[in-house]
Amino acid sequence: MFAFFFLQTFSVALGDGQLSTWTDGLKRKDWHDYESIHKDAMRSGKGEQGKPYPLTEDENDDSVYRENGFNIFVSNNIALERSLPDIRHPK
Repeated sequence: MFAFFFLQTFSVALGDGQLSTWTDGLKRKDWHDYESIHKDAMRSGKGEQGKPYPLTEDENDDSVYRENGFNIFVSNNIALERSLPDIRHPK
């Protein structure tokens, strides 16, 4: 026997997330920080959102890559805390 549950969502002014009630009677909170998610999505720059770092001919030196296994020039020029796109399904 399969059980299907449907979600009924309503906002509660708790400031701790959105409270959701399912047809099974259990209440669940949405703990996503939507403000932070929006700020990360708006970030731009080299390496942000998982985009590649473009190199010019002068910057493209394979000798350091062969020695270390990564491009030290790119590593030094991208932010340590970069944003990545949210690949989860919206639901």
